[in-house]
Amino acid sequence: MLFLLKLQLQHLKNEPGTLSMNKDELDITNLHWVLQILQNIEVGLVVFDRNYEVKVWNGFMENHSGISSVAARDENLFTLLPTLPRSWFQYKTESVLKLGIQAHCNWQQEPHILNFENTRPFTAESELMFQNVTLFPLFSTDKQIHHICALVYDVSEEATNLLKLKAISQTDALTQLVNRGHWQTLFEQEFLRCKRYEDTASVIMMDIDHFKQVNDTYGHQIGDRAIQLIADIILESQRETDVCGRYGGEEFVILLPKTSLKDGVLVAERLRKRIEETPMPLGKEYNDEQLKLTVSAGVAEFSDQFSIADNWLEKADAALYESKENGRNQVST
Repeated sequence: MLFLLKLQLQHLKNEPGTLSMNKDELDITNLHWVLQILQNIEVGLVVFDRNYEVKVWNGFMENHSGISSVAARDENLFTLLPTLPRSWFQYKTESVLKLGIQAHCNWQQEPHILNFENTRPFTAESELMFQNVTLFPLFSTDKQIHHICALVYDVSEEATNLLKLKAISQTDALTQLVNRGHWQTLFEQEFLRCKRYEDTASVIMMDIDHFKQVNDTYGHQIGDRAIQLIADIILESQRETDVCGRYGGEEFVILLPKTSLKDGVLVAERLRKRIEETPMPLGKEYNDEQLKLTVSAGVAEFSDQFSIADNWLEKADAALYESKENGRNQVST
């Protein structure tokens, strides 16, 4: 236990703004307040033996699990924490026991190892707490490892900020659709999935008709509003598994997993018709005029004859070109 306390105090020394203490100062007269620190520190601390029977369960664990340290003592860890991924946790623990070294788990591997509620609602939006976990061996006086210590860190705020940044980096700012780079990544993954499992999927390429004329006549602000209107209709119409992106200026792409060419055409035709029936009000600056928008679309189904994902997209692009050549405001394959 004393070794554990030393380690914990060493950890505290390394944390900015926390307690600084020389190990020579750690003696039995300090034990009472060292125990208070471990009980009250905002880090979960659990010590368990080789049979996963809990020996230490600090205040952080009490507060977030609702289980007192008295009730937790000598109970099985997986009984106390039924959502803890058992096989994964045992694998981590075994490596600590065999090698005598630390093991770490980042929230990006297992976001919510312990099913604790998030207690920082103003700075972290997730309902559950994101956690990092460190496991390390506790050597006894016989130099054998009989116990393991697990430290649980609440990293909800950091995780939430990182997830927000990641979402921003994958989203088109004007339309809130998936941006081109991320859409291409997901498209190539779907291509590989279809090729491996001989599955079906379709892709739609869609372009606003005469968009240059809209910009030239009304300016780029109205042009941006036109793009946003089309994007809103696409977002409202998408299925849960569809991946809708902005591919270029006025060009959109929609990936339809597990969708045949026939059904893909139905989706594209439904969108084309709804866009045609949704005029965009221009406001008093233009005497409440309404701008009528139309789109052209091309649809292509996955084929195992495509050697790379771009072949699939090129076929949809060729179908889009055909729609334009044939007079626009239509869907081609």
